[in-house]
Amino acid sequence: MLVGAIMILVAGFDPVETYLTLLKAAFGSPRGIGVTITNATPLLLAGLAVAIPFRCGLLNIGGEGQIYIGGLTATLAALYLPGLPFLLHLPLTLLAGFSGGALWGAIPGWLLAARKLNEVITTIMMNFIGFWLVSFLVHGPLKDPDSFGYAWTAEVPISAQIPLVFRTARINLGIALALICALLAYFLLWRTTLGYEMRAVAAQAQTARFAGIHVERTMILAMLIGGGLAGLAGAAVILGVQLRLSDFFSPGYGFTAIAVALVGRSSPLGVVLAALFFGALENGAGSIERSLGIPQGVASSIQGITLVFILASQSLTIAHWLQKRRTVQLAEHH
Repeated sequence: MLVGAIMILVAGFDPVETYLTLLKAAFGSPRGIGVTITNATPLLLAGLAVAIPFRCGLLNIGGEGQIYIGGLTATLAALYLPGLPFLLHLPLTLLAGFSGGALWGAIPGWLLAARKLNEVITTIMMNFIGFWLVSFLVHGPLKDPDSFGYAWTAEVPISAQIPLVFRTARINLGIALALICALLAYFLLWRTTLGYEMRAVAAQAQTARFAGIHVERTMILAMLIGGGLAGLAGAAVILGVQLRLSDFFSPGYGFTAIAVALVGRSSPLGVVLAALFFGALENGAGSIERSLGIPQGVASSIQGITLVFILASQSLTIAHWLQKRRTVQLAEHH
């Protein structure tokens, strides 16, 4: 925050006023709190999508692609299962979003388990495939004929929309869904056999294999669950906020989620707090640009600087994990 204050001074603005405005925008009104929580909801789900595979020793960099595929499958279920009652239609569309993301996450998991292909590379590549697949569909087969030139689908029916729980603040039920997923993630990691197996594989894959753990299956399941949560994030954005699928509906949630998971130390509770922090920062950065006239570059730089310092504080932890991963791979190779 001090380095950001120096940048604000150099740009010719008052840092105290800037930070107070940022804080007020994020938490100073019901509408501001609503925007912060709306920003935090997909970050929380996508952050869990990174944290769970990380607990298994895997880096899921494919959250963005999984978000787009989850948004796509949720939209298809919303548009092509018409006439269903709300209590059936919404759960089905959310399940479709989870399933689409799970499939997109399981593919690099299988490629790693069966073909030893690095999941970092495959998930990055699948980000591009997922995005451009959605882009092709919303510009072509799924484009709303009454869109007036916009590349998006028809609006999802009200029976598939996530309802508002606080209308004044514009907070929808998606945040409750995300918090439930965080609780389930905690239960999975610390209270189930699969969670124990994930943590054992992360600690030492070869030792876990000697102990009778099916390492490859555990890796695939970790990526499948992570991808499903990212897909659910995409579904939450489409069904609760955008209400239409377009090719730029995610402003990089999947990539910010990596920082959310690292800042939260891959703990479900930590991810919740980190998602709220990044949601508030995103809300506040936009507000200082609008209300104080601070250029977008400065506002974005404050976000970037904050992220760099937080991640730098964990650089030794990340480096240690990468070194351990490399040692395990060499041992298994020999």
